[in-house]
Amino acid sequence: MSTETASPAEWVSIDSVAPWDENPRHNDDAVAGVAASIERFGWGNPILVRKADGMVIAGHTRLKAAASLGMDKVLVRFMDLDEAKAKALALADNKLGELAVWDDDALESILRDMESQDLDLLAGAGFAQSELDALANPGELPDDWKTFDGSPGTAATTAKSVTCPHCNETFKL
Repeated sequence: MSTETASPAEWVSIDSVAPWDENPRHNDDAVAGVAASIERFGWGNPILVRKADGMVIAGHTRLKAAASLGMDKVLVRFMDLDEAKAKALALADNKLGELAVWDDDALESILRDMESQDLDLLAGAGFAQSELDALANPGELPDDWKTFDGSPGTAATTAKSVTCPHCNETFKL
């Protein structure tokens, strides 16, 4: 990997970057959460942008969140990649994050520690209350989750799968 393919991050006009018009990820449902995170913690990761044409490689949701907050500048890291490599990186950036899994015990421990210090520490962290409730009560499904037949349920029921109300993904029990 050449270190010359990317520049240091810099603040640029939000109008100087453009979303990848072929982006296969639908991120509108995540914009409010990312905006809350930016408001709470500040700007963490820069948007990756192709140097040649200003196309967003990674950070479409951050770009939409910045626009929703009325920001006129965004933090960008320009990358000198050809179009094919930029698209490959865009796909990898999204897909590789899906491969990681949570260690529920470690997560619950961290969240309990945070909760004991200050409930507001979770603001902008992206967790829904139903997710926190599920960690606290691992044998029960949150009220807004449904079993595979659409009825409310608990993990102790005979349901073989449940559907998340936030992402609509179905999980096998």
